[in-house]
Amino acid sequence: MRLISTFKGYKQDATHIVSFKLPYPPSVNNYYGRTRTGSVFIKKPGKEFRATVQAALAPYNLQPLQGKLRVWIEVFLPDRRKRDIDNINKALLDALTAAGIWVDDDLVTDLRLVKAGIEKELGGYVVVHIAEICSEKEK
Repeated sequence: MRLISTFKGYKQDATHIVSFKLPYPPSVNNYYGRTRTGSVFIKKPGKEFRATVQAALAPYNLQPLQGKLRVWIEVFLPDRRKRDIDNINKALLDALTAAGIWVDDDLVTDLRLVKAGIEKELGGYVVVHIAEICSEKEK
């Protein structure tokens, strides 16, 4: 839960913005719930994760990004169980939106997740790299 070193992007059409380490997000199955009437709400694990992300990033006073973004996420799993890493996208992107990293997660036009290892002792974590995608004119 700290800002980490510069990530050198995997393409030349992006300018590095920021990289940081965050706790392992809840899966989409534990993030949302439904009431008897069908309304959707964020469950307690989702609210706690959002609050943790907001608290971790608040000291950096980052201004919300507003351009097209590339997000690369290194996923360090909490254990050896078989997991679909795409189940953590929603909680993570929503938490980053709530933390004010970007105006809205619809700005993410390139999203990649990579299983990077297993980290049992820390309960898993993710390293998020965000880059702003440059247009041909800006190069």
